[in-house]
Amino acid sequence: YDDLKSIFFVPSTSNVEQKTETVILPKEFIPLWKHKKSLYKGHALKFLKSRGFDNYDIKKYKIGFCEDGLYQHRIIVPSHDEYGILNYFVGRSYMESGMKYKNPNVSKDVVGFDYYIAWSEPIVLCEGVFDAMSIRTNAVPMFGKKPPRKLLMKIFEKKVNTIYIALDDDARKDAFRLSEFFSDFGIDTKVVDLPKDKDPNDLGFEKMSNLISKTMSSSFSDTIQARLYG
Repeated sequence: YDDLKSIFFVPSTSNVEQKTETVILPKEFIPLWKHKKSLYKGHALKFLKSRGFDNYDIKKYKIGFCEDGLYQHRIIVPSHDEYGILNYFVGRSYMESGMKYKNPNVSKDVVGFDYYIAWSEPIVLCEGVFDAMSIRTNAVPMFGKKPPRKLLMKIFEKKVNTIYIALDDDARKDAFRLSEFFSDFGIDTKVVDLPKDKDPNDLGFEKMSNLISKTMSSSFSDTIQARLYG
């Protein structure tokens, strides 16, 4: 990942004014953990239950939904920085029709779920918020298959010693290349081998915990696989 390595060799921007983006939840946002009789709330709760989440998860991650507006019929999963300030959110449709995801028009260069991460412990990198919530323990959603710049900087700033990489089965190339990237910096990296056509949310907490506990550190053969994958 030359594009990832390059961020450590760009000129300092300490003297350059940095543009910051303000992220706010949709004005129609309704907390799912508060009492409100609504047919749409029932649909939202049913969807979350089908994905393996309960009231504890809803309260922990402050999940809500929208009955109308731009994010109508969508579950809203917020992400907060280390100070508990909103830095991003994901809108996932709980209806069968239409586009699955609708996210805010802001940069994804954030540290997902930073507020819940103990950086002195091993972390797990995954693709989306539902994957991270299924893994539960120290899981960081990358909002894609590559870590954002701010996440990389956080990992090195906090001197993270161990990283598990739990990408979807269709992203094995990315997982092995990312493993090689972190290994080059002396970080103990472990690629979690997910079953074919499965992601962490499909498997759920117990199966993912079992897979993670059995995952060995990346070896020379993993590096060879990374190179073979291109």
